[in-house]
Amino acid sequence: MKKRGLMETKHKIAKYAGIVITATIFCRILGLGREIVISNKFGASIETDAFFIAFMIPNLLRSFLGEGALNTAFIPVFTEYLTNYDRKKAEYFASNVLNFLILVLIIIIALGIWGAPLLINIIAIGFKSNIYKYELAINLTRFMFPYIGFVAIAALFMGILNSYDHFLVPALAPAMLNIFIIIFAFILSSRYGIYSLALGVILGGIGQALIQIPVLIKRRIRYKLIIDFNDNGIKKMFKLLLPAVLGLAITQINVVVDRAIASNLVDGSISALYYANRLVQFPLGAFGIAISTAIFPTLSKFSAKDNIFELKKSFLFGLRMLIYITIPSAVGLVVLRRPLIRLIYEHGIFSRIATTMTANALLYYSIGLFAYASVKLITMVFYALKDTKTPVKIGIFIVFVNIILDLILVRYLAHSGLALATSIAAIINMIILLKVLQNKIGSAKSGGQTVFLLKTVVASLVMGISCILINTFLENILELSNKFNQAIQIFIPIFCGGIIYIVISYLLGIQEVKNLKQNLKIILSGKAQKC
Repeated sequence: MKKRGLMETKHKIAKYAGIVITATIFCRILGLGREIVISNKFGASIETDAFFIAFMIPNLLRSFLGEGALNTAFIPVFTEYLTNYDRKKAEYFASNVLNFLILVLIIIIALGIWGAPLLINIIAIGFKSNIYKYELAINLTRFMFPYIGFVAIAALFMGILNSYDHFLVPALAPAMLNIFIIIFAFILSSRYGIYSLALGVILGGIGQALIQIPVLIKRRIRYKLIIDFNDNGIKKMFKLLLPAVLGLAITQINVVVDRAIASNLVDGSISALYYANRLVQFPLGAFGIAISTAIFPTLSKFSAKDNIFELKKSFLFGLRMLIYITIPSAVGLVVLRRPLIRLIYEHGIFSRIATTMTANALLYYSIGLFAYASVKLITMVFYALKDTKTPVKIGIFIVFVNIILDLILVRYLAHSGLALATSIAAIINMIILLKVLQNKIGSAKSGGQTVFLLKTVVASLVMGISCILINTFLENILELSNKFNQAIQIFIPIFCGGIIYIVISYLLGIQEVKNLKQNLKIILSGKAQKC
């Protein structure tokens, strides 16, 4: 009976993960389109450095007030009400959170617009040596700061719908940002320059919230105009929220420190880090974060029922999925980084030098891809267990590790050293979190997991060598001055490498590929449509 329940849980996770992965891949493809348009119109320049710094500020706050800390505190409490109480009480709690959130957002946006110069002085102190870049960053920050309000509300809507096992529309919502940036970059960049992107950011944020409202109405999720500070749900959420916010703040310090150091390097360093990070974010978001998003409500439900056995099994299932996908993705990014960046970014005013800078950063970011994804999932388990303090304590240590590595490696590798420091810190973070979690919920059969990891690495290395050989062959026979041939040079190695990876995995007896057919049926089944 227990085995049957576990299989049903795996099927459900696979189904939900498939929905989120499919939607996220669509969003990430649009995101790459967005980066292509931005790099074509603006390259790696003073304007893009200012825009990426200004956009980073509301994006950092989104982690706290959006799908980061807020949802990790909201979903366990909301799910507890749905599981152990009734829907009416859960919806009362959700309405209370929404109304309180709106009040907080109004204050934060007002303070952000007023304090934009101070924020730029802290985050990009190196900009002060160039008055134009400095003032542009301040103006863009003020213009885009309201974005945090719209995406925070959109993230709360996502948390509500995910708790009701609806994943499709919330996973598609981020596409609105990419769509609006692309549209306005095309139609307004010649007239308004970099501000066309800022306008796309604002309208994209509005779109992310609006697109989910029809689903909330269809699901008959009722809203109440109420602010009740004495609500026990609010108290429970704040108990989880404060450590979660602190934990994310600690994590984001690494981002701020990286950008602050990069602002003192040559022009284009911040942009190179940004463009490289966006490429890493494609597999990380499409698979890593997508799987964590899909599995989090399930983990929260098992935690609410105090069912640690199924929680642990679900976590291990998700972790194996992450490892099986992210390790070959990292290898692929490493071996194909230069032709990939040339295809996506090198056009318009994006120069060959910018390609080299971005490729160097991508090499070192890719090393930590599996760790970024694993840390996200492991942290979700702690949050599902209503333990938001442990990741904070570990995160404080990791901040110091990252800063020390930044200061050491930037001397030898310039901006690429910042990327390498990020990867090393993420790997250390993953190891410590995993060890503490094992002490908390019990360890798995370590021998089986180690064998699985080794087999995955072997299959990934064979795939990587194959991609190098195929890429080198194509480079010698193709005229690579046009984008069509550049695309062939990328897609043929990816396609062949993917097949080789699956075949080697099957020959090595990796269970994930043996169950691939069954999981695809689950993911693509008609049952998924109700989600």
